[in-house]
Amino acid sequence: IFLDEVFLSSTMLSFKNQHDYFLLKRKIMRVYPYVDSVNQMLTVLDSSLNNFKKKRHTRRYIRKYQNKIMEQFSSSISNLTRQEGVILSKLIYREFNITVYDLINKYRGRTHAFFWQGLSRLYDGNLKSTYYPEHNIKDRDIEYILQNDIKK
Repeated sequence: IFLDEVFLSSTMLSFKNQHDYFLLKRKIMRVYPYVDSVNQMLTVLDSSLNNFKKKRHTRRYIRKYQNKIMEQFSSSISNLTRQEGVILSKLIYREFNITVYDLINKYRGRTHAFFWQGLSRLYDGNLKSTYYPEHNIKDRDIEYILQNDIKK
């Protein structure tokens, strides 16, 4: 008897147990408010940058705005774990469809982006990380948590 070949694929999540699920959920819950803050700040920054005519004035404004952001968030963001930093980078890509590296490159320049990417790589991060839940299992788990637990 010859049978047709059957391919099995799983849409199941990659959680080994409930503990892994709740750990990832806690990390996402801790990082997600930063994504909303970044969204608000970029909206304000983009609307303000349209008022400047000279590049010198825009650079000066961006530098002052960066210092303000660093004062506001440096203590809380420096307390994030490595994995939470990776999740933050992925969620920013999900929200804006642009990598964190490209955001830094856009507003502060290639040199600053290169510096922060190098620092990120020292701590097992990647500012150029993308978010594709269709292809990446970890991203699919994050999307599942966002859709079912956070957006309610």
